[in-house]
Amino acid sequence: MDDRIAPAHGGAPAGAKAVWVRETRFGRWFLGTEIWRRYVLAEALRNLARMVEGRVPVGGHILDLGCGQGIAAPLLDAAFAPRRITGIDIDPELIALGQRQTYDAGLSDRLLLRPGNATDIPLADASVDLVLCHQVLHHLVPQREALAELHRVLRPSGLLLMAESCRSFIETGLVRALFRHPRESQRNADEYLDLVRSAGFRVDDRDVATSSPWWSRRDLGLLGSPDRRRLTQAEEPTEVLCVAVKM
Repeated sequence: MDDRIAPAHGGAPAGAKAVWVRETRFGRWFLGTEIWRRYVLAEALRNLARMVEGRVPVGGHILDLGCGQGIAAPLLDAAFAPRRITGIDIDPELIALGQRQTYDAGLSDRLLLRPGNATDIPLADASVDLVLCHQVLHHLVPQREALAELHRVLRPSGLLLMAESCRSFIETGLVRALFRHPRESQRNADEYLDLVRSAGFRVDDRDVATSSPWWSRRDLGLLGSPDRRRLTQAEEPTEVLCVAVKM
């Protein structure tokens, strides 16, 4: 185990600074399910793609930070027609699973999955046109350092597509029982937007969307249907999406 990775119970080895809290066995399994791919990942990416329509160059280089098994790669390929997709994840086991699936997806000529740390991304300055950061920041302790790295690798005016679950979801009882997250890193929607802006990105109001997806309800959607619903005035968003531009 990387000495900068905290184990599932949330503690880090003595003398080490935790970068990431290792997911539970259930959580690692869930990230490979069709429910995750279809209703969490694909839905967020569809909404983000609509928000950036006409602003992403064809044939660009996309970074999928926290790519896991690389499940987003075919979706990114279909949405943006890049010449290259680089997927980085700190968990080498998930990367190994994804590498075995690369050929099945028909992307082996333009997809590279590799182990890497969000605070030390193995890419050159200004070498990426678009970054997908989907459900990653709430797993990280050094969030500001990770965003600084994304700012570094993006070209000028490059785009960061971010989707995050908010504190109002992460700190519900079922989520805390089934998954592991560093509690000190959890934020609400406005706090995530402030964090992104503080890293040198511009986020316009038109490039922000908040919602309460069915899977983020207190019962994890078990008693509901897979649709998004409007927030009542008293409710706090459980998910925030944004498009951020490197300044």
